[in-house]
Amino acid sequence: MILVFAVGGVVLLLDQLSKRLVQMHLAHRCISWGTLLRIRPAMNLRAICRRAGSRALLTLVWITALLSAFLLYRSGAWFQTPLALCGLGLAFGGAAGNLWDMLHRHYILDFIELQWWPVFNLADVAIIAGIAAAFWRQI
Repeated sequence: MILVFAVGGVVLLLDQLSKRLVQMHLAHRCISWGTLLRIRPAMNLRAICRRAGSRALLTLVWITALLSAFLLYRSGAWFQTPLALCGLGLAFGGAAGNLWDMLHRHYILDFIELQWWPVFNLADVAIIAGIAAAFWRQI
């Protein structure tokens, strides 16, 4: 499980660093690479981010999911490969990054825009890639 926390910690740090850099250097502008990709800050101001009760519930869900993954790992039935453990680290680190935004900013900062997909951030990428890796060949 040390691998989960190591990968998750790195993801959390990279996510928060990327968001800070975008806020500092691109507050009122955007970087475009043709029509495919734009980097621009976009505040995700959903109501769930602003309500204290919702933020507390999401924190509880994150902790419960982490404990559940730990118990499944300890049982020997799930998440026994290094790929699965890295995947858990990616997913929990990404979720922690977005949860950190909700708790401290009261919004989630998204900044990657593909024109044909909703704006997202590195935490979102880590969550999706991590879930895919964690459950690869598990089911």
